[in-house]
Amino acid sequence: FAEEKPAGNITVDFKDADIHDVLKIISYKSAVNIVAAGDVEGTVTLRLVDVPWERALEVILKNSGFVYERDEDIIRVTTLENLSKEELSTEIFVLNYAKAEAVSETIKEIVSARGKVKFDQRTNQLVVTDIPTNLYRISKVVGELDKKTAQVMIEARVIETVLDDDERLGIDWTVQASVTGSARPTTFPWVFDNTGGITGKKYYPKVDFTSSVNNSFPYAAATDFTFGTLNLTDLQCALEILKTRSDTKTLSNPRIVTLNNKEAIIHVGEDYNIPIYERNESTGSMQITGYEKEKIGVKLTVTPHVNAQGEIVVDLHPEISSILPDTQTFGDIEVPVFSTREATTQVMIRDGETIVIGGLIKDRTMEYVKKIPILGDLPLLKYIFSKKIKMVDTTDLIIFVTVKLMGAEDLNLAKQAKPEEE
Repeated sequence: FAEEKPAGNITVDFKDADIHDVLKIISYKSAVNIVAAGDVEGTVTLRLVDVPWERALEVILKNSGFVYERDEDIIRVTTLENLSKEELSTEIFVLNYAKAEAVSETIKEIVSARGKVKFDQRTNQLVVTDIPTNLYRISKVVGELDKKTAQVMIEARVIETVLDDDERLGIDWTVQASVTGSARPTTFPWVFDNTGGITGKKYYPKVDFTSSVNNSFPYAAATDFTFGTLNLTDLQCALEILKTRSDTKTLSNPRIVTLNNKEAIIHVGEDYNIPIYERNESTGSMQITGYEKEKIGVKLTVTPHVNAQGEIVVDLHPEISSILPDTQTFGDIEVPVFSTREATTQVMIRDGETIVIGGLIKDRTMEYVKKIPILGDLPLLKYIFSKKIKMVDTTDLIIFVTVKLMGAEDLNLAKQAKPEEE
């Protein structure tokens, strides 16, 4: 008895059936020619439910002590002894995406005892010598390994806005935006206590711009990074809200394309030269022998992982660094002091969605001179008719990271686009 299932699967139930009859049934159901050698004989008793026909054939032959070799659409069933006496064949595989050296290490694990694997690095070709049956199986493995690697575009928007006196914990988004429950697991703890009761649990909040829940997004404290996710509509709404603020500017909007599972680094800022000192043995004093570059500003390390469903798991490491006004002194040498805030997190998003990073609040001190025209410029009178005013602004730095799978059309646009400056 044999029943055909969708997608090439079959259900078989044999009891003391002649193996030739079994092979005929499988040949009929699979539309593949199966030829048995003269010394193939015996009976088959087994039941398999909803399995691929080729898997069923392998199980039947293995239980009966036989093997098979495949030549295109013809399968020949024989004994292991006869198969081991067969002449070896050689096939050359031209790889388009994978590296031949890396693939050869995998193929070495599945060749027969008589098989050999070599690779040519110059042409990126794989040369495999083995029995025909194993060459067929190896060709399927090579086909699975030599697939085009997905490319991902990462776009960052770094936006700075000055907060009002009543916005010390960040922008109040409650007029048009709010947090509504948890959406996706992450390794970074979200500690905001909202009405959904997710305090201390490791989830990203999901932004809902239509909800009336009176919470802010992203909830920000002066010492913490906070994370959230936005779809395209939510992102556009958030950017429109920021545009309405009087003292908001986009510091940078860089884009970079990277391969699946490959790290990409985006730096928005400047390189600060730190002098390297060494003692001069003849004079006993310290002298500068070179400089070491230190990146200051916003540094994003992003590694995308695309799964079979088209979802993207993003490893994200934001690092915010700045130079403090204080210095450290070692003898006669003054060394700059750097402030660095960083975090490591992981989130799963859909194609085109955006990760938002908030909580990057800092005070910015500015000094300016207020004076009466002409009188405030006179050498002796300027101290009377002018004064220095110190202002402290609180700024909120918000980073939007959009991750998008690249198609052929997108790649052409990326090539035509001008490179972004740091």
